[in-house]
Amino acid sequence: METASKVMYKIANIFNWIEAICGILIIVFSILAGVGVNMGSGVEGFGWDTLWYGIWLLVWAIVLIVLTRIAYKKGSSKGWDILFLVFGILGWNIFYVLGGIFGIVSNDK
Repeated sequence: METASKVMYKIANIFNWIEAICGILIIVFSILAGVGVNMGSGVEGFGWDTLWYGIWLLVWAIVLIVLTRIAYKKGSSKGWDILFLVFGILGWNIFYVLGGIFGIVSNDK
């Protein structure tokens, strides 16, 4: 179960990088739309109001990436698994939820 937990955390970390890239794209498109650059009909719905969503998405992804790396270096513990289980539930990330469950089960001896 410990190996399955680590694999789930690695998969979740890959999705965090994708989420960070999407956050950067939302920020860039929001700023461009906010200053009035015409981006064509394919990119609509961006503006100053979506800028905060992009910033939140980027910050959340970076926090999770950093925490995942710290937890990986220190080794798995029940505390980290519970933290990632909660973050998985809050962020709707099934891989963190599964990694947390697998980690808790593997630490229960």
